[in-house]
Amino acid sequence: MKAAFVLLCLLAAGCAATPPTQHASAPPVKSAAGLPPLGPCPASSWNPEAPPPTASAKVSMVLLAVGEWARFGRQVIVFSTDLPPRTEQQGVKEREAPERIHDYWASVDRPDRSGLDDVPWSAAFISWDIASAGVPRDLFCPSSLHTIYVERIVERARKPGAAFVARRPSERAPQVGDLVCASRAGSGTTLDNLNRGAGHCDLVVEVKPGWVAAIGGNVGDSVNRSVFPLDGNGFLTPISGRPVFTVIENRLP
Repeated sequence: MKAAFVLLCLLAAGCAATPPTQHASAPPVKSAAGLPPLGPCPASSWNPEAPPPTASAKVSMVLLAVGEWARFGRQVIVFSTDLPPRTEQQGVKEREAPERIHDYWASVDRPDRSGLDDVPWSAAFISWDIASAGVPRDLFCPSSLHTIYVERIVERARKPGAAFVARRPSERAPQVGDLVCASRAGSGTTLDNLNRGAGHCDLVVEVKPGWVAAIGGNVGDSVNRSVFPLDGNGFLTPISGRPVFTVIENRLP
C-alpha cells in the first residue's frame, strides 16, 4: 500500500507539473496512402480481468503498467545517444510467463497465442493495458500491431472528443501517460506515410529533467522499463536505432 501511495504521489506530481514549452506545430498528419481503410473498430467479446484500479483512466494505465513491470521482475534498459543500450537489471523472460502473455494476447482476440510462439507481443501488452484501464473502444481500438492502433488514433483525432492525439516528436515533450512510438525492423513508418509497418510503443510512467521512463512489453523478452534521454527543453533526444516517429498525447482525465 505504501508503494502504491508513493507511486500515486509521483504520478500526480508528474501530471501536475507545467509541461515544457511545445515546439511550433508541424504540418498536419496525412492518412495512409494507397492502403485500404481500416474501417470501424471490430467488436470484441474480451473483458478485462478486473476493474480499473482508479477512477482516472490515465492513472490506471500507469499503475497497471507498473504492476506488470513488477510482476516481470523490474527489468530496466537505459538508452543513450552515444552508447549501446545498457541493461541495468534482468527481468522474467517471456518463456517463463507464457500464461500472462496469453492474457495480453486475449485482449486483441488472439487467445491462441502466448509467450511460447515467438510472435512479438508488445502491441498486445499496450492494448491490454489501455483496455484494462477502462478506455472504451471508440476512443482506443486494441490491435496486435502498434502501427494499426496508431493509425486509428490519427483517424479518431479528426473527430471531437479524441482521447489520444499523435504528435511529432518535435512538437510534443512526453508527459506521464503518453505513448512514445518508434518504427522497427527498418519499416520506415512515419506519421506522413502510416504504412502499417513494424513498430513499437512504450507508455510513459515518469518524467524528470534530462530523461523519461516508459514501460513496454516484449523489450528484452520481458515487460521492461526503458529510460530515454531528453534535451534541455524536455523533448526526446534522437537515438540511433530507435527512430521515434510520434509521441501520442494522452488527453484522458
